[in-house]
Amino acid sequence: MAQPHPFFLLLLVILCLHLPSYANSYVNTQLTKAYTETLKLKLGNGRTIVNRELKQNDKNAVALLIANYTDFLDICTQQDETELDKLISAQEVRLDKVEALKDRSVWVAYAKAEMRAQLAMSELLFGNRVAAAWHFRKAYLQFQENQTRHPDFVPNYKTLGIMQVLLGSVPDQYKWFLNIVGLGGNTAEGLQNIRKAAHETNLFQNEAKLLHALLLQLLDEDNAKATLPQIAALIKEQPDNKLFSFVGILLHKKAKKADMALQIYHSRPTGNNYNSFPYQHHLVADLYLYRGDYEASIKENKYFLELHKGKHYLKAANFKLYLANWLSNHKPQAKWHYQQVRQVGETITEEDKYAESFVARNEQPNRYLLLARLHSDGGYFEQALKEVNKLKIIGKTPLPVRAEYLYRKARIYHGQQQLAQAIKYYDATITTCGDEPLYFSAHAALQSGYIYQQQKQNDLARSYYQQAIKYSNHAYKNSIQAKAKLALSTLP
Repeated sequence: MAQPHPFFLLLLVILCLHLPSYANSYVNTQLTKAYTETLKLKLGNGRTIVNRELKQNDKNAVALLIANYTDFLDICTQQDETELDKLISAQEVRLDKVEALKDRSVWVAYAKAEMRAQLAMSELLFGNRVAAAWHFRKAYLQFQENQTRHPDFVPNYKTLGIMQVLLGSVPDQYKWFLNIVGLGGNTAEGLQNIRKAAHETNLFQNEAKLLHALLLQLLDEDNAKATLPQIAALIKEQPDNKLFSFVGILLHKKAKKADMALQIYHSRPTGNNYNSFPYQHHLVADLYLYRGDYEASIKENKYFLELHKGKHYLKAANFKLYLANWLSNHKPQAKWHYQQVRQVGETITEEDKYAESFVARNEQPNRYLLLARLHSDGGYFEQALKEVNKLKIIGKTPLPVRAEYLYRKARIYHGQQQLAQAIKYYDATITTCGDEPLYFSAHAALQSGYIYQQQKQNDLARSYYQQAIKYSNHAYKNSIQAKAKLALSTLP
């Protein structure tokens, strides 16, 4: 028998060394189903399917990644601190298994990066910033390497894009740290990448669509309205998807469409096969508060406090319970929840910080301004304008009340698309606030920037965004500065 030429043997060896192996890591119909069930927040179903697959092949990086999704989404939805160590430990064990795999396929590289990103978010959710930063950095560098080595692998663009946008929005004063650790973001490129993952067919396409919509809303609150048809289409396609319903509620709330958000809530999928999601009840309590249905708002926030086992939003929930009881003249209950704000939870989220700062001032809200704010946030602009016009401003009116009066009028006119009036009142808000530590001036500057950017007056938009960033002594500093920085990065 003729022997092959040594050259061809050498070529075969080289090819075998450099071609990626897909033998152990792959997607099949069962893993696709497991991921789909997991994204619906049917985490028990997802775990059952993926564990069955892992018994057949415990070296499949795709199966390990989807198993990781179940624990990650459990942490995000439940926020149960008693389960945190166990769930994070399980994620770390899976990551070790993936990193030990000899399979060099793109799925292994992707699973490493995605698991790191999920670990970063899990740690950050509970305030473990050092661990979160470590995992974030390693994940980001892995995603970048994946993009270089496997540019045609679409799923990689999903989380890479998110990270690029987040890093691109870091305020200038912290960029020196990013340079030291070798991280740099690019908002425009990040948005392009997440859009690619959302528009091209891949296993994680629907997840990318959700993340893209949420990013657009962060970039500009008015963008929330533009994303609503896409979210509605996803809900219609999968009416049994609890996560889709949640994002639909959230984005309609952000778009000031409380009635539609409540309609989605009442049509949401329910049942014992879904993971509990306590925060959803806190979210919906706001919607009822906007509409003036105080008893329903009280019921939802009480249910949230009954179910929630985390440390976030405890102050905020009690503050909203105080407001609902105060507005409905339940004075003893209002007083009790007012006192609870200081006694429970932590001040990590901006909602909790605001609740704590309000109680620390030891004052009651102005009823007209409060109702104007709530109605406006729900999209009930006519009712909001009626309430704010009941307030008579005189020379002795305290500066914070005068500033909020102007700001509430600006927000109402902005919601009604009376943009010239909105700008007039935003400018008056900024002037009235001066150097006072009130968030109205920062938010007025941010909103003015949005209006001018939409009108293609980019120099004015840039000026207002920069002004919004300069304000630093208020409860919403982090989110307003991040949004302004994001918006700045999109200007030509």
